[in-house]
Amino acid sequence: MSEKRAQSGMTLVEILVAMVMMGIVLTGLYNLFRVHNLMAAKQEETTVMQQELLSAVVQIAEDLRMCGYTVTSGTSNGFVEIATNATSVRCTRDPAPDGSTQIAYILRPNNTIDWLNASAEWVTAAENIADLTFVYRDRNGDVIPVNTPEIETDTRFIDITISAAASDERAGLNISNRIMNTRVYCRNMGL
Repeated sequence: MSEKRAQSGMTLVEILVAMVMMGIVLTGLYNLFRVHNLMAAKQEETTVMQQELLSAVVQIAEDLRMCGYTVTSGTSNGFVEIATNATSVRCTRDPAPDGSTQIAYILRPNNTIDWLNASAEWVTAAENIADLTFVYRDRNGDVIPVNTPEIETDTRFIDITISAAASDERAGLNISNRIMNTRVYCRNMGL
């Protein structure tokens, strides 16, 4: 009589089924990890864009609000017509009786907003900015055409619109631009 030995182990079909199931589980885990990282990168970039916008709008608005300010009743301060247009602004103010200070903002081709500080040096104020627009308005709210002498004398309000874009490293994430706008009352103009 022949002895039958008890078969132990797994058949080839069982091993293949186990490998397929393991592959499905690992693929699912990898896709979950990839989607999570993509969402985190988009959220981080969107947050950075919002922070750049907010800091740029606040800084520009605070500076423009004080255009034309003078401590003494000396020379007139205000907007400089030749350097004030739809994508840049330049104004003078005299926060201390030691002479006028020029403040300026301009959108550069490298997608930065540069700021002319009190030391007459251009400094980067914001990065990854797709668009910067200034609209100048008189006391009635009517638009003043750029590159006209009325910019210097009649400006009372400025509408600022800034659009932030994703950084070059994350441009492939298809993040839409963020836009922020505000209206600044130039309280020291026309006094």
